[in-house]
Amino acid sequence: MAKPWYRDLYFGMSDSRNEVNENREAFVKSYVDLNGAISAVVNGQKFLVLGPKGTGKSALAWYLEAAEINGGHLALVRDASDLPLAEVPRLQTGQEPGPERTVVAWKFIILCNYLELLLRDQRCSIQNNSEVLRVAKLLRDFGFMGDASGRALLKASSTTVTIPVPKLGPIYKRESRPDLNIYNLIPYLESWIADADSGLRHILLIDGLDSIFLNDVRYDASLSSLVQAAYSINQKLRQRQATGSVVLLLRNDVFSRIALSLPDSQKMRDDLAFDLDWRVLSGQAGVKAPLMHLVNTKAARAVGDDSVEVLEYFPPEIEVGGRGRKGTRRFPTFQYFLNMTRHTPRDLLRLFEEIRKVDASGVYGESDGILSGEVIREGVLQYATKYFVGAISNEFAGYTGGPESAAAALTALKAINKQTFDTREFRRALGDANLQLVPDADNLMRLLFFAGAIGNYVGGFYDKSYMQFYHRRDESEIYLRGTFVLHHALIHAWGLRRTLSSPEVDNEDARVLATDMGDQREKSQRRRKRTRRSSASASDHE
Repeated sequence: MAKPWYRDLYFGMSDSRNEVNENREAFVKSYVDLNGAISAVVNGQKFLVLGPKGTGKSALAWYLEAAEINGGHLALVRDASDLPLAEVPRLQTGQEPGPERTVVAWKFIILCNYLELLLRDQRCSIQNNSEVLRVAKLLRDFGFMGDASGRALLKASSTTVTIPVPKLGPIYKRESRPDLNIYNLIPYLESWIADADSGLRHILLIDGLDSIFLNDVRYDASLSSLVQAAYSINQKLRQRQATGSVVLLLRNDVFSRIALSLPDSQKMRDDLAFDLDWRVLSGQAGVKAPLMHLVNTKAARAVGDDSVEVLEYFPPEIEVGGRGRKGTRRFPTFQYFLNMTRHTPRDLLRLFEEIRKVDASGVYGESDGILSGEVIREGVLQYATKYFVGAISNEFAGYTGGPESAAAALTALKAINKQTFDTREFRRALGDANLQLVPDADNLMRLLFFAGAIGNYVGGFYDKSYMQFYHRRDESEIYLRGTFVLHHALIHAWGLRRTLSSPEVDNEDARVLATDMGDQREKSQRRRKRTRRSSASASDHE
């Protein structure tokens, strides 16, 4: 088969839900499973799918929903952003207010949705339980099942909802009251879903937590209760060898933030969490990493091939710079592209897609198999201005005053007009922006750091330096008193001054380099001291 044109390759869409709606079969075919994540989730081995924004958590959920056509499982994806999350702690379950009531409220929400999933399975044993069917009808009538559940939850936050007890069945025999509140209904719901029998697996996936819980600590208590509720339900399902599980799709930094509120957080992460980590920290060796495997597989879908080598369409090095003191510099192509991203599938796919659009436009003529520098530079500029700046702004969603704060932060970064800066310069730029309400500078810096817009700049070993970005090492913490460096894509988008005096070294390589250089310096100093002592002893002897 002849090598396809670059303009004919496929790099997907920004939103996996839009992609699956456009062509479900093609989406399933081009999906790349990272280290057996699909199997681990379907089999109930993992209930937490963790990863930074853009690593494919939603894509995994929508793949499972789309792959139902293969006949081995049923999946239901629920978007938490459709729920009145601020009302969940106030849900009247029949208990006193407090953390336990919030956990029970989340259990009720999860169990109602899981029951809805089971009722989709015509071969499930639950279809033969008249008591379950009657309670399910009541829950649906109240609005707790289905897309309108948000309105029912709002109602239940102001008044206690009770479910009439059926006149037949185990509930009627055990209960002495004519109706049950949410708290008393929970054990029955748990028992029904745990004992359901079917030839299919059932997976309830809760998505949409990224933008809601990322930045507002007021939601932390509710979120930790959600994780605790899902963990408790999954333990019971695993213990009873049930047909499915509940899966939460969550940012790893958010999980780390609420971990102190979860007594079993380390067990959850060690035993039941899957990290979607595509990052490349090994320079040119990364061309064989899963991240490029995903790009190559995705790109080949439109041309009916199993895979293509996308980097073969580019020269081995990219030339940057031009006039001025530094002149031009050359970077290995893969390193150059990675430095324009946050090491996530979404970023890298968007970058290649913008270059593809430029190539397909024909403005720069047809390529002879290798894309020209003009096409590459214009594509990178389109990516930086059209995608990356907007992606950073979106990270402020869920934060109090999100749009205004995002605008203020980006305005300040542009006003500084250089690659490296400190907190004082950022505060000064915020003050000069003539904002009606100046946001908290330190909080904005933290948001920018966790969004990948800025990193800490570290230097000192023989004029070598490195940049510590959160997306390269997610245990990193921002050092507010240090020097910051702006992400390459933002510098590119805004045409800002580059103020680093020496070529940047990638984070992981720099740590190794700095350690090695420090060790060598210490050894050299020890050798000099031994030499001086030996010389002194020889002089004394003489």
